[in-house]
Amino acid sequence: MPEKRKILIIDDDQDYGKAIKMVLESNGFEVKHALNVQDGRKAIEAEKPELIVLDVMMDKHTDGFDLCYDLKHDEACKNIPVLMVTAVTGKTGFKFSPETDGEYLQADDYISKPVASAELLKRVKKLLN
Repeated sequence: MPEKRKILIIDDDQDYGKAIKMVLESNGFEVKHALNVQDGRKAIEAEKPELIVLDVMMDKHTDGFDLCYDLKHDEACKNIPVLMVTAVTGKTGFKFSPETDGEYLQADDYISKPVASAELLKRVKKLLN
């Protein structure tokens, strides 16, 4: 039996994180959920996930952007794909994308909340392959 691919969700919305976790686990992934950047960092060091699903607005409005930037400039983490899943556009009106904001938004992919399960799975599988 092949080993399950490891995914880490970093999102302060416990209910939303649980929902994403259930979708991913029911599709054969091993999933951990951290509720803040500090716990996310610890989980990254301990678990070495193959993919990170990252929210933007947590304790600070820029937590996800800051963590993603730090990860992409860290030799040990820079090759871990980051899928940013956030409601930042709906809450602030600012639109972000890796194509137009690549210097600061260094996520490998970006989708807005809420995201349909099928779309989430499609993006996750694309980033893992």
